[in-house]
Amino acid sequence: MLFGRDKIQWQKNFQVLWFGSMITELGNAMTLPFIVLYIDTLGNFTSSELNTLGALAFSLTYLAKAIVSPLWGRLADQKGRKLMCLRASGVMTLTIFLVGLSPNVWFLLFFRILQGAFSGYINNANALMSVEAPESMRGRVMSKLVTGSITGTLMGPLLGGVLATLVGYRGAFFVTSVLMATVFVTTLLGVKEDFVPVTKDKLQPLIPAMKQIGAGFFVALFVSLLAIQATTNAITPMVSLFVKQLLPSTEHLNLVTGFVSAAPGLATILMSGIAGRMIDKMGAKKNLMIFLILAIVTLFMTSLIQNVWQFASLRFVLGIADAALLPAIQILTVQMVPQSIFGRVFSYNQSAQSLGSVIGPMMAAGIANISGYRSIFIFTGMLEVIALICWIIYYQKSKVD
Repeated sequence: MLFGRDKIQWQKNFQVLWFGSMITELGNAMTLPFIVLYIDTLGNFTSSELNTLGALAFSLTYLAKAIVSPLWGRLADQKGRKLMCLRASGVMTLTIFLVGLSPNVWFLLFFRILQGAFSGYINNANALMSVEAPESMRGRVMSKLVTGSITGTLMGPLLGGVLATLVGYRGAFFVTSVLMATVFVTTLLGVKEDFVPVTKDKLQPLIPAMKQIGAGFFVALFVSLLAIQATTNAITPMVSLFVKQLLPSTEHLNLVTGFVSAAPGLATILMSGIAGRMIDKMGAKKNLMIFLILAIVTLFMTSLIQNVWQFASLRFVLGIADAALLPAIQILTVQMVPQSIFGRVFSYNQSAQSLGSVIGPMMAAGIANISGYRSIFIFTGMLEVIALICWIIYYQKSKVD
């Protein structure tokens, strides 16, 4: 157990924010798998048009998040992270509901852009807990918090499929909206943040503070987040097609695809406690390097697989690496970045991750068309090699232990 029976405030915050992260990702995972089918009910589209519109519905949300996040980061440094969690969950309640009411695909795309522009619950929950958690167990706390969103990702497609069958596509969005409203209420009542508001004129300038830390740190930080997120999402839209290619017959295609898709998230949940203890014991820096190397080796090995069980096993190993990478990066950010600019830096982290969510699937689709699915893993492996090189150069120059 991470917590004892008598809970202090940071532990209560953790429980509420874990629940909020789980429901937020659950909502995304519930609706995204059938959004193309929903779009198909809004007009008469060809297959190629549906593919394009589905990609836009996914990518535009993350692109809007990448563009707008720095503005919310500035506000987070002035008003605190709890307010940002309330802003995200409150507006997402409205935009998801409006997606369900969309009379045509253009309204749907507009509301998806609006949803992206006002999202950010999970990132702000991470930022809040990375500050509030005791330093001695910060690795365990952050690793456990990641399991909230992963749990939502695993449960979402199943629940979404059930809801779409029972209440239709629009009804699934309405249910998701109600769940996000629950997140807003529980965050409002259950989270207390130790934060002193800062007026605009007293806000520390961002660029001088970043220069003092060093450009090398932020290059390595942002490249790593983009690479990890691109790796996570690159194969996702095409995983069923790759599994179909690996299987001798398509008799159990859906079942095997579900198993392969769930493997990384399942590994992250199972290994989060061990990864967190490793971070607390060995430090974030060493764990970041170890698990980046593990991810790189795993990705290159995946490009050589011959059957679906090798694919599932290596996806599981990649999930083990993910259990440590993001918490380690968040803890490094806390250690290096002063509180006065913390919200803005975390918002740039969020922008880097969102760009990874856009670039990964788009580049993967192009690469798969040219040289096959295996080349996607070489591409994502090279992205993480670049991230590793950035950290090596930074640490060699700074001599930071």
